[in-house]
Amino acid sequence: MFRIGDFSKIAQVSGRLLRYYDEIDLLSPEFTDPQTGYRYYSARQLPRLNRILVLKELGLSLEQVARLLARDTSTDEMRGMLVLRKAQIEQSVQEEMERLRVVEARLQQIDAYGQVLEPDVVLKSIPTQPFLALREVLPGIGARRRLVQSISSVVPRVVESHSLGPIAIVTHSPVYDPEALDVEIGYLLTGKAPESVRLSEERVLTMRTLPAVETMATFVYEGRISDLHRGHGTLGTWVEQKNWHIIGMGREILIQRPRSETEDDVLVEVQFPVSKSGEQLRG
Repeated sequence: MFRIGDFSKIAQVSGRLLRYYDEIDLLSPEFTDPQTGYRYYSARQLPRLNRILVLKELGLSLEQVARLLARDTSTDEMRGMLVLRKAQIEQSVQEEMERLRVVEARLQQIDAYGQVLEPDVVLKSIPTQPFLALREVLPGIGARRRLVQSISSVVPRVVESHSLGPIAIVTHSPVYDPEALDVEIGYLLTGKAPESVRLSEERVLTMRTLPAVETMATFVYEGRISDLHRGHGTLGTWVEQKNWHIIGMGREILIQRPRSETEDDVLVEVQFPVSKSGEQLRG
């Protein structure tokens, strides 16, 4: 057997951690000398210690670790948990990278303020449009992007290509909240289509009509999807400078989506319904 210092070297964990695990009855010494109080551990305890460390690294609380140890969780079970945890970490990393790209883009926007040439904004009338879509409150830009990818992979299998226009995103949130995006996402239609398309057990796209807009200010943004806010900022600045007023829900028309999950270049028409009087849209 080994004194706690030697066992900590063998196990490559701190003595402080071993003492703590002993205090909470997660890993007790194999023998404690009643005279000296010295703790002695055995190499036979390494598998249990490794189980504890693996489960802890998977993000479980010590209470959960204790319950799993009590039922003697197998290596295969832990490997399955590892696969799930790996997917969660990868998703988290992707979302953090997305945040960093947005920060970088906003810094570039600050640098470029006041140096931008007159943007190519077009005012046009938009007729009523059939819209096969799903409305949902999403927890972030990444979730919105995944929903767009899901819709674009499922709907073309069900609806004839000649009936499909571009994907549109209508923002219903009265105030922008990046962690609670109230959006409606789907296909603008140019022909016949089913009244509904099931995306999953919980998600169903249904048919409705987007209202006509007499005057829509539009600006085509080309670049990284993480920089899309620059398109909104450019259009908003133009609207203010020209003394127009935004009077309804903004739209994004995805003219060109990323070709793959690793690419994020897009072509998006950003749209704001506007009026000189500022009277809100009805319908």
